[in-house]
Amino acid sequence: MLFSIDHDTLTNTALVEEAVRLPEATARQYGFTGKTPDFLVHVGLPTAEQWELSFGLPEEFRPGFLWDCAAHAEQGWRTPDGVEKVVKIGVFPINAVVIDPATGVVYQYTEGGQQVIPIHGDVSSLVKTMISFLDYVDSYNPGEDEDDEDMGYARRKREVDALMAGIRLVDPLPFSHEYSEWVEIFDNLQIRIYT
Repeated sequence: MLFSIDHDTLTNTALVEEAVRLPEATARQYGFTGKTPDFLVHVGLPTAEQWELSFGLPEEFRPGFLWDCAAHAEQGWRTPDGVEKVVKIGVFPINAVVIDPATGVVYQYTEGGQQVIPIHGDVSSLVKTMISFLDYVDSYNPGEDEDDEDMGYARRKREVDALMAGIRLVDPLPFSHEYSEWVEIFDNLQIRIYT
């Protein structure tokens, strides 16, 4: 995994409402390989409905969560080469989030352009990015500079840019595509939408 995260870290994140872990047998039924099933079984996926970030899978295998990319291509979806099946693991405010069970790469089904874009090198990066967002929202403390709109924005921009830079050092994907919802979510942190 790209980031070292355990279940306690996930459940101790203030704004995480639930950390959903998957039974090992269910992870196998979805076809997860490599380190992905271990992460899903032992760490889990976070949910923060207040922020419209909902991730996790039901305990029982449901075939409807396993999507065939060839069938979606017939409907006009553009999927990266080599991706045959994906498992829907949740949603952003607008788009679905899926994992390629063969590689562990996390993708976003971008509705507007009907394209599937990579947004995380693995599921630990998804969880790290979400925890970083939630920790910032929870710990944000308006300073005296908030009275001056420009100074307040400059401070938030520095702080959010530093968060993004820390994630990019390990995984550049969350912020590399203009249609990644993380780009808008972190931009909104800078302009104080969430704080």
